[in-house]
Amino acid sequence: MSVSEIVVEPKVRRRRSRRPLSGARRAAALFRLWHGVRELIGEADRLGDGELIHFLAVAQLLIEEKASEFTAGTAFAGVDTSLAN
Repeated sequence: MSVSEIVVEPKVRRRRSRRPLSGARRAAALFRLWHGVRELIGEADRLGDGELIHFLAVAQLLIEEKASEFTAGTAFAGVDTSLAN
C-alpha cells in the first residue's frame, strides 16, 4: 500500500502598494471616524453602558489629538466637542 501526500501551495496574493494618505485626507478620514465614535457614544448612552461610554470617550480624545496634528487644530473648530459623560 502506498502513501499519498497532499501538497498545498499557499496562494500568494499580490497587493497593490498603497500610497500613504496626504495630511488633509488623513485628517478628513479621522474626522469621519470621530463622528462614528460620537454616534457610538450616543448609542452606548442610550443602552446605559457607562464603561463603554468611557472607553469610547478615550478613543474619541485620541482621535481628536491625532487629527489636530494634521490640521493644526482647525478640524474641530466648528464642532461642539463637549459631551456629557
